[in-house]
Amino acid sequence: MVNKNLVGRCGLYCGFCSIYRAYKDSKEFREEIAKKYNCSPEEVKCEGCRAIDVNGWSHEEDWGKNCEILKCLNAKKLTFCYECAEYDTCQKFDELAKAYSELGADLRRNLQMIREGKVDEWLLKQDKKWRCPKCDNPIVVSENFKNCHWCGIKLRD
Repeated sequence: MVNKNLVGRCGLYCGFCSIYRAYKDSKEFREEIAKKYNCSPEEVKCEGCRAIDVNGWSHEEDWGKNCEILKCLNAKKLTFCYECAEYDTCQKFDELAKAYSELGADLRRNLQMIREGKVDEWLLKQDKKWRCPKCDNPIVVSENFKNCHWCGIKLRD
């Protein structure tokens, strides 16, 4: 069964987020993230972008409940970036898309699949794509995480 809360409104797959992974995966990883962000392990909690207004991370100024893209979409009463008239020229979106492109995520292609109604297919592909090649557990995709938080194998330089 796919978790539609993991469909990022900007095209990100929330299943590879460090906060989501720490919340779902292990007490030790949650404690590591809490230490990094100077909060309690109980505050390291997020169910994904589609649930963030209710149960989301708030310890970063640029993402989680404080995500600039989320604020923009909410102000415009939109669900996804592709619905916006400024989608093709949006600097915020372009910066995010470029950063994640360097990590292997194509936000525009992801949003195209979502737009085409292929959400379930997209979520299954993302779940399969973002797994450790050694232990097959879900991984974190971020410039700050280069190793699998499960088995420690190096994933990227």
